[in-house]
Amino acid sequence: MWLASQTEKGQMSGIENTLQIPIRGVISLAGVLDLRRMWKTHEGKGMSSPVATFLGGTPQEVSERYSLASPIELLPLNIEQILIHGELDRHVPVELSVAYYQRAIELGDKVRLVLLPEVEHFMVIDPSSSAWESVVNLLESLK
Repeated sequence: MWLASQTEKGQMSGIENTLQIPIRGVISLAGVLDLRRMWKTHEGKGMSSPVATFLGGTPQEVSERYSLASPIELLPLNIEQILIHGELDRHVPVELSVAYYQRAIELGDKVRLVLLPEVEHFMVIDPSSSAWESVVNLLESLK
């Protein structure tokens, strides 16, 4: 999602760059679409947040990094997006995809939200799972 946000800007992390292949659509598979909210979820569970490790600090310590990296803060993307999330996901709350979807729609992005019942976090990336056919069909639907 982050890379897709860079297509309009023509730069990546402040470094002038042009993508060799344009991105016309993107799929999120149970993605962490709001880094601040994910950090807060980890904090609420009393656990060390992989988000803080990845960004080198908490939202209070390195706020600008969260602004530059968090997909929800980079909207609109101005490309087609499909968000796939299992309703039983205990690792990444489904609410992150729902909130991202609502914000993307508000900003005029073309986005679809697909919530898969009885599907947990890793099933959306497992080709042997019952959810995989949905992922493949949605991928094929991108134009």
